[in-house]
Amino acid sequence: MMQVNITQFNVQLYFREPVLDSETLKGMFTGADGFATTSAATAAAEETGRGAHPMSGSPSFYRGGFRIAPVQSNVLPFRILQVMSYPNALAEPDAETLECLRLVSARLEQGLHVDLGRDIYAVRTVSHSIVTSPDDSPATSRALSRISGIENVPTLAGRYVAHKNPMGALQLVTRTGNDLVQESWSDIRVSQFGDRSYVVTIFNETSSLAAALESIRGVKQFVSTLMQEIELACSCA
Repeated sequence: MMQVNITQFNVQLYFREPVLDSETLKGMFTGADGFATTSAATAAAEETGRGAHPMSGSPSFYRGGFRIAPVQSNVLPFRILQVMSYPNALAEPDAETLECLRLVSARLEQGLHVDLGRDIYAVRTVSHSIVTSPDDSPATSRALSRISGIENVPTLAGRYVAHKNPMGALQLVTRTGNDLVQESWSDIRVSQFGDRSYVVTIFNETSSLAAALESIRGVKQFVSTLMQEIELACSCA
């Protein structure tokens, strides 16, 4: 059985309207609910030297290994909220991320008076995992150096387009055909740093928060199955 250690989740919620007003957010994520907040002065000081920005001084909120903050975007100001865990800070990263997102969602609906199913039009999730193959596994070591295709990897075959980048990492992109509009899309990168150790990074974009939550819930099993199949395919080659 593959040992999968999810080291971090980074989730960004995209709103249709610029609803992430600093004062409103500060009233939603309070110390009474366990949130620590950067002061406006601290946030502004951190921006010194970066140039004027309409979102300068936006607060960040911290709770249980997570940082919650609006993203300073020139294109979509006050429309992107980031919920990010600190690397290796969580005992159960997937479960704790889901719980944090449920809490944040409740605060957003109550404080902003929004319908997240309607007012969020996209969610981007990035997960980082370290995967270790057991020592007694019959799989071939240095699997990524041996893999030449994904047709014998059931999780990938027919679903992804693959190539190796110049650093030897395997990059996988969702196969979309001729339809440019997709409800969900992923870019997966697998690199190897030991005979039986891998780093798997998944960039996933969906059109709804519900779909993103489902993706987060299944990350650990997906990564475990993926790496088992890749090693098996290489051992049979």
